[in-house]
Amino acid sequence: MLPFLLNFTLAQATPVPTPQVEIVQLQEIRPLPGQLDNVPVFNSNSPELVQTEGILLSTFPPSDKANPGAHLNFPFQGRFDIFAHHVAKAATRDDLRTLYLGIILHNPGKEPVTVDIIEAASYLSQPDAPFIELPSQVDNSAGRVYAGPGSRVMSDILRGGRQDGFPAQLVIQAQQSRMLLNLPIPVRTLTPPINGRSTLMRLYSDGKV
Repeated sequence: MLPFLLNFTLAQATPVPTPQVEIVQLQEIRPLPGQLDNVPVFNSNSPELVQTEGILLSTFPPSDKANPGAHLNFPFQGRFDIFAHHVAKAATRDDLRTLYLGIILHNPGKEPVTVDIIEAASYLSQPDAPFIELPSQVDNSAGRVYAGPGSRVMSDILRGGRQDGFPAQLVIQAQQSRMLLNLPIPVRTLTPPINGRSTLMRLYSDGKV
């Protein structure tokens, strides 16, 4: 009887394959309303990971520059936006220096230029806005729900905010430059030593910068 019982048990344990059924549901695809605007954006995000000092993006004219090909020669005037997101990571275990994200505006003209900082925000991933898992839907009426620095920055901008530390205006004299932003991306106290900063600004300039 043992061989019979053994064969019977194996036969019972063998699963019967379920045939696959393809389900097709037809649905309508509609374009989103609206369109892109004509506001130029200074977008600094490549490379995202930064481990040494240097120029990440330049719209300055190429003349009299050490590397002319690195400068885009694109002056901003009127409405324009600035977006920057970069990550600092210690290159070695002992290299825990703090890198700074700096943005410089230059007035190439012969008259002063006024830059209005309409809205602006800048946050670190640690400790300002860590990446966390959020529910699929959550009420954010007060703007206190975010996951990551980009999420928190965009929340502030959509509410028309200008973060403390950003002036309402910046006046740049003829042939002079001014720092628009100079903020740290610290890693020394973090494990692992990696941090990121996201920045978004909406600006208006009455002259070329």
